[in-house]
Amino acid sequence: MKKKFILTFSVLTLILALPSCKKYLDINTNPNAAVTVDPKLLFSYAVTSYVDLRASGDLWIPTSLAGQAVMDGFSNPTGWSGGGLDEGEYKIDPLIYGNPWRAYYTSIGNNLKQAIKIAESATPKNNNAAAQCKVILALVYYELTTLYGDVPYTEAFNSDIAYPHFDPQQKVLLGVVATLDEALAQFDPASTVKISDYDLFYKGDIAKWKRLATSLKLRTLMTMVDKDPTQAAKIGAMINAGGLVASAADNFQVPFQDIQNKKNPKYFISEQFNGKQNFFFASKWVTNYLDPVNDPRLPKLFDLPAGQTHYIGIEQGADGDDAINPRVSTSLQTATEPETIFDYQDELFYEAEIYARGIGVAVDIVKANLLYKQAVLESCKFYGVATATATAFSASLPTYIATDLIYNIQYQHWVDLTDRGIDAFTQWRRSGPEGSEIPALTIPIGAPANGLFRRYEYPITNEINQNPNAPKAVVHYYEKQWFDL
Repeated sequence: MKKKFILTFSVLTLILALPSCKKYLDINTNPNAAVTVDPKLLFSYAVTSYVDLRASGDLWIPTSLAGQAVMDGFSNPTGWSGGGLDEGEYKIDPLIYGNPWRAYYTSIGNNLKQAIKIAESATPKNNNAAAQCKVILALVYYELTTLYGDVPYTEAFNSDIAYPHFDPQQKVLLGVVATLDEALAQFDPASTVKISDYDLFYKGDIAKWKRLATSLKLRTLMTMVDKDPTQAAKIGAMINAGGLVASAADNFQVPFQDIQNKKNPKYFISEQFNGKQNFFFASKWVTNYLDPVNDPRLPKLFDLPAGQTHYIGIEQGADGDDAINPRVSTSLQTATEPETIFDYQDELFYEAEIYARGIGVAVDIVKANLLYKQAVLESCKFYGVATATATAFSASLPTYIATDLIYNIQYQHWVDLTDRGIDAFTQWRRSGPEGSEIPALTIPIGAPANGLFRRYEYPITNEINQNPNAPKAVVHYYEKQWFDL
């Protein structure tokens, strides 16, 4: 199986993949008990581990394949499956379930907690560094709980508690909101004491950090609101207050370099193991939506086979035919492609949905349509479509009535996340009750008939197996989480 090499392709790759990597590795030799190390070093190590995890084989490939944002090509000899069952057919190696769990809690979460402690006990107190760390920590918990469900939260990272309890997902998500609120209150734009040179996202621009934290809070509430409608009032208040991600300049992402050992892991996988040919094929759920309207993002997302005039994606488990079916574009997953965690069009899609559905605000279909078209415009530009072409295409989109508008907002948001597997996976699950999600995915060919993929299973690790407070019943990949209606 081609995928086996991926299981060790985490954490170390991106540490080597960033400019001036030596200084980013100058950390305490025992980060579990860091006392004197500068918090920026722990922050940098945690961030590189976090971004690497999102871009590599333990998260991007399984969530993209099982979530059907991309397809494996099954028996195609240069497709991902290579003829055997794979993540796309829900055959997932236990290590894939375990590696993210360990990374989130150890190399990422624990270093962030230590950095926060050091920053808050420093003289002068480094409030900005602590707040920057808290934003990343909130992201860690958001992804942990939306992947696994109930996870250790209130008792995590406490050296006095050997066996932490698992908190309900609702409590963890409320904790994410609270952590972001703490960060927002702690940020001090007037202070020069902050993480700047080791800040791979914003280089210490605290105004951008505050807008990001506000938008991440809004995203978390949007993930919760259909299960807990009481969150709608908070969403409405945030929309009225503003302070959200406001332009593409606020995009939260980390760049890579086209230098050996500094390349994006998505590109590195194909370069090293598939002759630079992308392993993955276009999903029919993307092409069936974009091709009929001649969406200008298509040639940016996929490489069209010679002689073909239409983009014909495949379903998961089907054989990819290189004469007919496009693969993910080599111009998309390049050596220098940034890993994006949140961007301007994310914010616009959420705002369009809020006004279309009347979540905490009055329904405003006119405004929702405008926000929807602006989000598509920004998505086109993000993927490299010329501004004039993107503007003309977004302007040509229909002005929808309420039901059709909500459907298209959800679908476009999912399509925009096609290269961000973990985010597309969560967006699909929150897009509607079971059986009404957008798009209407079907069980892949060759997958068990138990149901669609909805979560990572708890890993078989000593931290869980020996913990008397961990869930004892097996939780299967097809079982819904609290937020997933």
